[in-house]
Amino acid sequence: MPEAEPRQPYRPLHWPELIFRLQRISVDAGQPVYIVGGAVRDALLGRPVHDVDLALASGGIRLARRIANELQGDFYVLDGERDVGRALLDSESGPVLVDVARFRGQGLPADLIERDFTVNAMAVDLCQDVNLIIDPTGGEVDLRAKVLRQCSSRSLRDDPLRALRAIRLAAGHSFRIEPETRQSMAEVRGQLANVSAERLRDEFWRLLALPQAVAALRAADVAGLLHSIVPEVRTLACRPASSEDFSDRWQQTLATLTNLQHIVAAFGPRRDDQHGASFGPGMLVIQLDRWRPQLQQHLQHLWPGQRPHRALLLLAAMYGGGENPGVAAAQVRGRARALRLSNAEGERLAAILRWQDAALLLEDLSDLSLYRFWRDAGIAGLDACLLAAARVLGEAGNHLDQEYWLECVDRLSVMLQARFERHDSLLAPPALLDGHVLMRALNLPPGPQIGILLEQIREAQVAGEVTTADEALLAARNWLVAQGQR
Repeated sequence: MPEAEPRQPYRPLHWPELIFRLQRISVDAGQPVYIVGGAVRDALLGRPVHDVDLALASGGIRLARRIANELQGDFYVLDGERDVGRALLDSESGPVLVDVARFRGQGLPADLIERDFTVNAMAVDLCQDVNLIIDPTGGEVDLRAKVLRQCSSRSLRDDPLRALRAIRLAAGHSFRIEPETRQSMAEVRGQLANVSAERLRDEFWRLLALPQAVAALRAADVAGLLHSIVPEVRTLACRPASSEDFSDRWQQTLATLTNLQHIVAAFGPRRDDQHGASFGPGMLVIQLDRWRPQLQQHLQHLWPGQRPHRALLLLAAMYGGGENPGVAAAQVRGRARALRLSNAEGERLAAILRWQDAALLLEDLSDLSLYRFWRDAGIAGLDACLLAAARVLGEAGNHLDQEYWLECVDRLSVMLQARFERHDSLLAPPALLDGHVLMRALNLPPGPQIGILLEQIREAQVAGEVTTADEALLAARNWLVAQGQR
């Protein structure tokens, strides 16, 4: 086993400025403070360091509070018993989490050996030379070989969630999971159900947020882990008559996810034309490119806990291959509760599935149909449009009907134009009158009927049937007469 003394790594560590600010704070802690885990791995790979884990003998919460105070961040106690605190800091690249914890064992070497994988079990003394690494498990050798290896035979038994983390790390870093670690993953896969919902959610979300999310989902399915996280997906993919039918439907779902991932990436902040290079995604990207800023803003939304919206959209797509949208919407809402997602996330997931078919199946594209779609679907309509496009491409595979696809693209273009360019005139036209005027003119009491009448007037206004307040009142009277209320 390699020495546990600090030494020069095979290549320089690339640290962000934040590390040196943390160093200036930590040197006054009166004890060694170590950077541990993924931050050391990423610095050695030359990748951006987004989150930082610090370890020390005692006083984790105290140091985290001091870091938050001195760097104008927010402070949280994560685990009072284990002395774990968190500082949430702002940086030019976005929010950064700095977690500070007491050693897991008796001293740093024991702490590192108790970690999940060797590539995550390297450390740097923050109070000394941050260009030297401490590597008691051989993580540097495995990192150079792109091998993911458990730190010990009990690493995954101690925490079954590490099996899912192995999939995420392998997909995100192109690591090969070595055989003994794979065997340990197989042994603990049935224990994922015992992991807390919050921890399972957070690890799964990190996987869904990967640029290689679909490859990671395939690997998680092959490893038998996906069933413990989203068991309904196999039921929805989709009530097959045989295992062969199921395999075909599941492959279609994966193809939909792949196309959705390409579409989302094509409208990402870093434009990557390769995602739109093929005919299918390419025509969609070209046609919708004029709304790139609006789509980018939509897709970059963060839910509570900094959960990226694009991951939520992929989760919706996993449930979107069924023949019964109502069943899928109910099941995804239940899964959202089980994963401790917010109520808003659960409702968005259900709404996406309810409206994904309507995005391409409106009877017409009249102003009234467009108004009703966006009125009822709301912001989820954007997700439904993107998912509907991905489903067409995924289910067609290599047999895409180009003429039909161009019709779909044109339809989606008209729908997004209504959302982004005609919002004030079509979706939210100026009110011709309000409820008080309506009640006085028609001698009506307050109640739900007023809202119904106002909506009837709005629809008539959208359809071009009324343009003035007098015409609106006449339309309201005629509607009451038709309903037998006058």
